[in-house]
Amino acid sequence: MWHESSTVAEHTKILPVHPVHTAEIHKNCQRHLSGSFFEIQFAALQSLFLFSQFAFEIPSGVLSDLFKKKSVIAIGLFLLILSPLLMTSVNLTNHSLGFAVIVFAFILEGVGNALLSGADDALFFEAIRRDGLEKAYAKIRGRIQLISAIVTGIATFIGGYLYSLNEMSPYFFQAFMLLGAGGVIVSMKEEKSTVESVRVSSQYEKVKDILLVFDEVRRSANVLFLVVFTTLVVAMVNAIFSLLPSYVSDLGFTSSANGTIFMIFSFVGGFVATQAFRLTKVSYRTLSLIIIGLLSVGMILQVQSNAYIFLIGACLLYVTVDILDPIVMEMLNLWVKDSARATLISGLSFAVSLVTMIVNPLIGIVIQQWGTVLMLTVFSFFTVVMIAISYILIFRTSKGKRD
Repeated sequence: MWHESSTVAEHTKILPVHPVHTAEIHKNCQRHLSGSFFEIQFAALQSLFLFSQFAFEIPSGVLSDLFKKKSVIAIGLFLLILSPLLMTSVNLTNHSLGFAVIVFAFILEGVGNALLSGADDALFFEAIRRDGLEKAYAKIRGRIQLISAIVTGIATFIGGYLYSLNEMSPYFFQAFMLLGAGGVIVSMKEEKSTVESVRVSSQYEKVKDILLVFDEVRRSANVLFLVVFTTLVVAMVNAIFSLLPSYVSDLGFTSSANGTIFMIFSFVGGFVATQAFRLTKVSYRTLSLIIIGLLSVGMILQVQSNAYIFLIGACLLYVTVDILDPIVMEMLNLWVKDSARATLISGLSFAVSLVTMIVNPLIGIVIQQWGTVLMLTVFSFFTVVMIAISYILIFRTSKGKRD
């Protein structure tokens, strides 16, 4: 649902999960990249992954709404299975060809993630609705986030163990698990698409109709605020936590302790998500105040000299996305029409990705010039201010139009 280090990928709910980019890939790539330029090349590969996912977000949503969601998800899973297998194949190629294969694998993974983004959430919601449980969507999604946090922790442990036995085995294990996920998708029922029998000449009109959902978002003050609010918070949290693990190491925590800390964050976030459904009935103003309160308390705790108090403050920042995700996804799914559901969700992922890419270098500059603690304070304060401004502008404008 926005490293891409594995920690951030595990945390991102509204953005598609990025399953492969771990320390194992980093080490495996290092053998096939130029030694003195390794970090630059690896950063370029990460950028290729991000850009390919970013560029394909909205097209993937349109394809999901235009054709069968299961088909689009299946193609995405196939690409995500192919990507780690290509990564393992670089050991069988020469140096120059090996790098080209790595580049291709990173691009495939970005496109594969984009194909899943929107389509899987839309298919999941429609399956729940078919069982008459759409009103309990936030509660169900929160529980899934907790299960995901636990499963991610187990998978992280298994991946590390498999890598210690054979450095290629985590890739095959991932491909095997994704194949299993494909079997689950194939077994799901999907409402019959009404587009398949339409003439090709009229499908252009269908695409135009699907894309009109963004104009409908613009004209709805509630939904527009929800999208802007979520984009700001998720993008900031994703960007900050992509760089925070290195600072935690600087505080004196070992690599093992660092991983444990962020795994605990993930578990806490999962438990918080299971209770987030209780906030689905509150007003946007109340929800905004809750998030602003968490960010403000987190800022106070983050400027303390005690490392453990700092981590509590960081955890408060971390769980804001866990609070928002079930609420936002239920509200959007209940509001949007079936014919544009995947497109809207993909559009939200697109917006979060765009803001994250803009904020990432700014955060890096602030850290380099003034340090991590000041960066957290500045960007948390900035997010609070932007939430307040968005609320005032969007709802005041909407009220003015009604008057």
